[in-house]
Amino acid sequence: MAHPSSRGGQLQRSTEPKTAPGASFLANHKRAHLGRKLATVRRSVGTHSTSDAARLAAVFTGLALVLCVPMAIAADATGLRAQAAGLRSASDTREGRAAAATLELYSLQAELGRAQTELAGIRSRRAALVREQASARTQLTVAKQAVLHSQTQLADLVRALYQGDGNDPLAVVLGAGSLEQALAGLDSISRAAGQNNRIVEQAREARMRLAGLATRLAEREGELSRLAEAAAARTESLAAAAGARRQLIGSLRRQQDLTAARIGSIESDVRAAEERTTALAAAAPQAAPIEVARPLAAVPVPLTLTVSSTGYSIRGRTATAIPTGPGVVAVDPSVIPLGTRLTIPGYGVAIAADTGGAVQGNTIDVWFPTEAQALQWGRRAVTITLH
Repeated sequence: MAHPSSRGGQLQRSTEPKTAPGASFLANHKRAHLGRKLATVRRSVGTHSTSDAARLAAVFTGLALVLCVPMAIAADATGLRAQAAGLRSASDTREGRAAAATLELYSLQAELGRAQTELAGIRSRRAALVREQASARTQLTVAKQAVLHSQTQLADLVRALYQGDGNDPLAVVLGAGSLEQALAGLDSISRAAGQNNRIVEQAREARMRLAGLATRLAEREGELSRLAEAAAARTESLAAAAGARRQLIGSLRRQQDLTAARIGSIESDVRAAEERTTALAAAAPQAAPIEVARPLAAVPVPLTLTVSSTGYSIRGRTATAIPTGPGVVAVDPSVIPLGTRLTIPGYGVAIAADTGGAVQGNTIDVWFPTEAQALQWGRRAVTITLH
């Protein structure tokens, strides 16, 4: 029996009369068989379509994961670069503080040296004063003994005049053979008495003079004691301040070392992340190449500036409350901020720590210990580097 469909796959209408019982049964059987085949084909097509869609979804999910992993690693590397840039900025700040503390330490050491020299001078003057006091006490003792001796001699002379026969003025006059002899005898007695009186007066004057000298020396001793105490206290204060600056510099240097080690570790992590990103990108050829923008780490670039520089040697406190010293430079804060570290050709490393009424615009004043060095520097144009 032939298939009821044509070559085009379309069902043919039956040409047999509907009233024939056998033909109607055959047609119904053929239609049922054809319906079962069509349902089987539809189920097969639906099953294959669902399987392909699942495979495509899995492929796209894998590609998305492959692309997201390098992006996450790149984001991690970007965060590490930002962290390293922050550490470099903090390191530069600490470097500036360390440079300023070093300049303060230099100034404190110079001031401490002057204070120690002054204290040594005061102690030397006190030693000389002690020797002078000892000499004055010796002279005063001698003068007192001379006064006592002169008074004893004068008393002996007066006693001899009154007790002796030949020393009585009246006896001398009456016993003289002539007027000249009488006058000579009286003059001899007068000279003897006057000489002893002069000795006594001189001894008294010497004693009074030495007593005044002892008083003045005692006053000088008190003044020098006060000066020595003040100089010793100042020396101790300067030594303590210098010690504190040394500790600060040591702490900043240790922090710098730790920061440098941390930056090195972060840079190593960044390189490792970049290598992992490259490896993952090479292992996923199906994914389209994606460029991840890599922000550059903020690396401080030194700036140069041409200024007119003038040497000066005035001592005192700067605008930043530190004493003037080697490396201190006066600047216009609107051009060079205070605290900026500078490199000056022919001078060296300096710190912007002071201001001045005449320091305006691209002008700086460079400090020197002596006026001769400041005059030797004079006024000159230099190209400085700002760090």
